[in-house]
Amino acid sequence: MAGGAAGAGKNSKLAKNLVKYGVRYGPLVVEAVRHGREPAQQAVQAAWAKRTARRKGVEHALTVRDGSLLKVIKDGQAIFFVFSGDAIVTTYPAVPQATYPELLRHADLDKREPAVVLAARKRRINPHLPRVRRKR
Repeated sequence: MAGGAAGAGKNSKLAKNLVKYGVRYGPLVVEAVRHGREPAQQAVQAAWAKRTARRKGVEHALTVRDGSLLKVIKDGQAIFFVFSGDAIVTTYPAVPQATYPELLRHADLDKREPAVVLAARKRRINPHLPRVRRKR
């Protein structure tokens, strides 16, 4: 009987993850089906790349002294600059260093967010979902 309770916990976690990722990526999948396979794959890959770039940027900024992150949009793509104090360490996704001045020309450097604050922030799946109450 104890084994059944452990299995129930795994199923509960699986269901929770399915709901979480379904809510997060469901709209992307619906749009993908609606507009065809090729554009859908590109849209999903772009969304995944942006999320991965931000996560890597935050992780890197946590490892440097006075780490902070600045998001800059270039041609519809988000580029995350990792700063150590006022010095640029790197970017995610990687761009040539020669383009840094051009990318930061009109950026407000005061909008950099400290890595500690970004890491402490807990992402919500969707704040508009109602709480589900189960009958007992």
